[in-house]
Amino acid sequence: MRLLDLVFYLLKSNSKVTVKELAERFNVSTKTIRRDLDKLSVLGIPVLIYRGPSGGVEIDKNYIIAKHILRRSDYDSLLLALYIGENISETISESLLIDKFKSVDRERCSKLLKNLEQRFVMDLFEEKFDSKNIVCKEINKAIDNKSFINIEVGSENLEVYPISFVLRKEGLCLYCLNEEYMLILINKISSVRINNKSYDKNIISYNENKEKFKQIL
Repeated sequence: MRLLDLVFYLLKSNSKVTVKELAERFNVSTKTIRRDLDKLSVLGIPVLIYRGPSGGVEIDKNYIIAKHILRRSDYDSLLLALYIGENISETISESLLIDKFKSVDRERCSKLLKNLEQRFVMDLFEEKFDSKNIVCKEINKAIDNKSFINIEVGSENLEVYPISFVLRKEGLCLYCLNEEYMLILINKISSVRINNKSYDKNIISYNENKEKFKQIL
């Protein structure tokens, strides 16, 4: 992610930036920044490095990342996806991806956003979901390790096998297996603890099992 942030930062800069300034900006060593710049060059990004007292780093001003990667329809579709994402996900909002797109083509991006805000109102949940909160992080670890978890839901303590997250009109949910398949609203889960019990049998996916499970919403 730092490489992408570095590209956008250099594109936004109106003048050369020193390696030391970049290191301070991204909270890494100057050696790490130099390695990152080398990687960008290998990837075809035209990084210009000037030596001497008035030296610094910049990206060739004739280089526009969007034109090299995206067609107009691709750009519009991606911006729509980001607009929807920022309105439903705290994680996407905090990543400021739309602001990064503005740094590439501010006029076009601002015009598209204005049209979206006027014509595409988002009113799905009372609050955005945060896929990086501690509950979701622990669930993700358990899914990676195929482990059971103990969760607190209200006054209940349940042992479940987490299968997947499901985004529904009620909000972000956990699809899981106890003695039966269950769908639990993430906001109802107050704590998660991974245990040592694992599961290696076949499971029925959410899409194959719609409406055939217990719901705690």
